[in-house]
Amino acid sequence: MAIEIVKIPEPSKEDLKRAKTLFGTDNVLVWDNVKKKWKIVKEETVSVNTVTYERWKSGVTEIENTGSKGSSVPLSSRPFAETNPLLKVIEENNLQIVTDPDTGETYLAGKNNNKVYLYYGSAGVEVSDNYDKVKKAALDDLKSTGQLDAVFELLYKNKAISKDTYNTKNTLTNDFNAGFASLLSEYSKAAVAFNTTGVGQEPPNFLEYSLKLIGTGKGGEGDGFTPTRTFQDIGEAELNAFIDQIYIETIGRKPNDEQRASKFKELNKIIKKGILTTREKVGGEIQTRTTGGFDQQREGLELQEKLKAENPLEYERRQAFGFMDELQKVLGGGM
Repeated sequence: MAIEIVKIPEPSKEDLKRAKTLFGTDNVLVWDNVKKKWKIVKEETVSVNTVTYERWKSGVTEIENTGSKGSSVPLSSRPFAETNPLLKVIEENNLQIVTDPDTGETYLAGKNNNKVYLYYGSAGVEVSDNYDKVKKAALDDLKSTGQLDAVFELLYKNKAISKDTYNTKNTLTNDFNAGFASLLSEYSKAAVAFNTTGVGQEPPNFLEYSLKLIGTGKGGEGDGFTPTRTFQDIGEAELNAFIDQIYIETIGRKPNDEQRASKFKELNKIIKKGILTTREKVGGEIQTRTTGGFDQQREGLELQEKLKAENPLEYERRQAFGFMDELQKVLGGGM
């Protein structure tokens, strides 16, 4: 049976309108190849083969029917599909970059949303939530390619490891593992990022990427890891839906276009600043700190306070309605 290539049409105005007005920030507009229509699903269900509206806009406009196996994006539409071994690994492990809402840490996650590490080397790709397993694969490859000493040099110049660890080339010390795990985590995200959200890239070399990440080091007191900035993927539709939801919960109505645009501008500034991560050696350990980022709970509470101040009468009316609703529930229960 020949594989059928289906041309995915542009979403209708009604599809886009539904996606824009739907409450919640974890919803995505995707193509349903079974029903041949666009639909809205939870972001957590999206896989590498799912064609989202964002991917459709970036040029993935075809999908192939593969009989009993379902459907997938044609290889011709997948970046470096024939030469990039990461694509299969990404798909099989459902790899995605997520941000912990409590700590602000951005990391590579697997099927159970657990933090995973990934290494691509001469022996192929190793991916696991077991740091030691991926560390071994990385160290074996770095040794065989003569790059391990350069990694020690890089970590030492950036004050991530002690002079003793550097001199002994000991990969079992706490300071080496802290510094190496940090590099491996950043590398894991970079190796996957543009193969799922962008135009695609060939797997990077670990040492070359690490040099770009933290520089060559300057030596001397006070040097540390170069700060890094990461960004959250929050679209316009998601942010507007978040604003609408807070308005309704606080004052009982959606904002008008001018109000929505004003709040969108304020919140989008926070998103565009990204999350700043700094690392420094304190005593015998590497300490990581993150600042910034869009925290849904925090921003929701702040927006509520602003709406209370800007719309006191509507807020009081909404509270009264809420009280009456609760009273009706109590009376309805016979209490």
